[in-house]
Amino acid sequence: MKEKVIFINNCLPELRKKLPSESVVDADFIRFQDGTGKVVLPTVCRGQDVFIVCDINDRQLNPYSNRPVYPDEHIRDITRVIGALKENPARINLIIPFEPYGRQHRRVLGESIEAADFLRECHYLGFHNILTVDSHHPDIAAAISKHNFDNMYPTNQILIELVKREKIDYTKPEDILIVAPDEGAQLRARHFADCFGCNHAFFSKRRDVTKVVDGKNPLESKQYVGFSPEHKKVVIVDDMISSGDTIIETAKEVKERGADKVYVCATFGLFTKGTDSFIKAYKEGLIAKTYITNLTYLQEQPMDGIEVIDGTQQLLECIHALHNNKEDISEELGTKFVPVGELVNKMRK
Repeated sequence: MKEKVIFINNCLPELRKKLPSESVVDADFIRFQDGTGKVVLPTVCRGQDVFIVCDINDRQLNPYSNRPVYPDEHIRDITRVIGALKENPARINLIIPFEPYGRQHRRVLGESIEAADFLRECHYLGFHNILTVDSHHPDIAAAISKHNFDNMYPTNQILIELVKREKIDYTKPEDILIVAPDEGAQLRARHFADCFGCNHAFFSKRRDVTKVVDGKNPLESKQYVGFSPEHKKVVIVDDMISSGDTIIETAKEVKERGADKVYVCATFGLFTKGTDSFIKAYKEGLIAKTYITNLTYLQEQPMDGIEVIDGTQQLLECIHALHNNKEDISEELGTKFVPVGELVNKMRK
């Protein structure tokens, strides 16, 4: 069974470069003046293992409206590709690094549960495997509990690059502290702390759930919980940087509590308000460096103090593992616990 990869949009150019040219299928996405569209494939991919790759944050322009193609439209393009393929491939797999509607995973005050609805739609479309990266709430997989849903974590690669580039002495865990900006990032902070063998802390926040401002509930109060950051190298961890307000505020709080240096690690750097606040924080010494991956669209803008880690090699290894029906892909997914010392030694080899 052969392997074909269809890119929905201009996403993940680094991944595309790593693939042999004969594996890449160039689909022709056509937009009409009334806002609708269609897709034309140059091959039927008969009997082949097809991987559809879609980054819902890709900001390619609609040639008629001259505005970015929105996430909902990219998702609709996935169904168009399925329609063009029909039933010729042996298997159809979906690689969607940034999980759509990840923050709409629970119902509050009559809200729709978009994340679960999306996964069920993928199930009905007949995907054999669905692979995402750092799902905002992995338990959403329960929506399709009998279906193949894999969640890749680039944590190990981020840790390797953080230690290497910042020359962090991981043999002295007493000098390191991992901080979660809120309760939702506690498990992530604990994992980072376990890898370093150090302590962790978090901010407990109380929000007004009766109001929504800029798409989120406004903060009423917060409390620091855990070990002191005084004289420590602090690493703030989260799954994504959206506007960045929470991360900047967290950096200020730990600095005021005596942190030596503050680093930020996040899988996705959306920077919906731009990178100006992070560049300012970097130049003022508030944040030593911010680490993100290239697994979702990155707008071209100043990136002073922001390090981009290549996560596409790990993603490619996951695709190969799925294609070859590997039984245990925990290593490729990055879900196997590995201490920082072992990661660094493995890198040196």
